Amino acid sequence: MTTFDRLQKMEKRINEEGFTTPTGIGSEIPHYVFDYPPEDELIVRTYTESLLKRTSLNVKEINLFHFLLSMFEDDLEELVALAEEEGFGELTHALQTVLEDQNLVVDTFVEQAEDAELIFITGVGTVHPFLRSSQVLKKLSNHAFRTTIILFYPGHFTGLDLRLFSIFQNEDEYQLARIS
Repeated sequence: MTTFDRLQKMEKRINEEGFTTPTGIGSEIPHYVFDYPPEDELIVRTYTESLLKRTSLNVKEINLFHFLLSMFEDDLEELVALAEEEGFGELTHALQTVLEDQNLVVDTFVEQAEDAELIFITGVGTVHPFLRSSQVLKKLSNHAFRTTIILFYPGHFTGLDLRLFSIFQNEDEYQLARIS
């Protein structure tokens, strides 16, 4: 099945009645992954942009690259200077120090999610290696974030772990279900 066919199948599924309503014994909110070959990034991006315009659901897209920038918007010039003077390693270390603050990450995410019924997380590849999608999902889960999420992932989901660009196997394990 092509990526486009899977996107169409996903669209039908998210528009089914009750998709964003918790079910089951613990009424857990599911987190889904839509994994795809990295070379299909433009297909996925174009389709999701179009889907966001035509769906009746209250869907919010949170692009992880923009999300990261929003967390540091007052410090961007200093971060650029740090990268130029000290190098990539120091920039990564500086970012990681701030991103370890679970409350900051969760509060920023919740603020951007607003009152959405469904969250699309995109931009996973563009924010690598500064922020990992599994880190964000774990922090949200620890704070009982109660909104259904679909992670658009340029790589491969084995059912147990995520492999960014179908190469890197350094994503933490996280409980996800493939959406299509």
